[in-house]
Amino acid sequence: TDIRFISPNAFSYGSSDGIRLNIEALEILLKGIRGILGRDGRIFFGTFPSEVRPEHVRPETLELIKRYCDNDNIVIGAQSGSERVLKALRRGHAVEDVKRAVRLCKDYGIKVNVDFIFGLPEETEKDQMDTVKLMQEVVEYGARVHAHYFMPLPGTPLQDAMASPLSDKLLQAIKGLLPTGRLFGQWAKQREFTEKLLKRRSQYVSETAD
Repeated sequence: TDIRFISPNAFSYGSSDGIRLNIEALEILLKGIRGILGRDGRIFFGTFPSEVRPEHVRPETLELIKRYCDNDNIVIGAQSGSERVLKALRRGHAVEDVKRAVRLCKDYGIKVNVDFIFGLPEETEKDQMDTVKLMQEVVEYGARVHAHYFMPLPGTPLQDAMASPLSDKLLQAIKGLLPTGRLFGQWAKQREFTEKLLKRRSQYVSETAD
């Protein structure tokens, strides 16, 4: 039996605000599930389709993964390598938090997939180059880049936002990482979907304005 979790902030289980961790509650959860499953079952925590926030990657959380779980990797949500973009999105973490988290995982022998989103609203070429720099750094630490493209999903704060065009330098960086296996994901299909969605939205606005 496999137990998997779906959470955008897995290490915050039991937290009162999603910011301050409740390590005791997290251990009760994982220890309890392990007790039910025994060693015949497997627990996957902080892996796809879940992810963890970089500032929550700490020795105490990684020790729980090593003690109770079966996954050899976790997904860290970086989203951007630009401090400006992270602040605009109110991510609540900094670029350095991502670097520190990846290094710490390496120390614990845990593989890392780092989520990045390309084409975020109002993203400049400089922002994208900051993202390229961070991608290259985490890859040097042994991580893989899980690449996404911005999608203005209904019901989200950015549902009416426009995706930013991807610079040639960013596309070259993506092209360079793909053959190495250090970058993966459905970003290209997501980009195609977003472009179609925005085109239809523009047509609808134009038609209803007439």
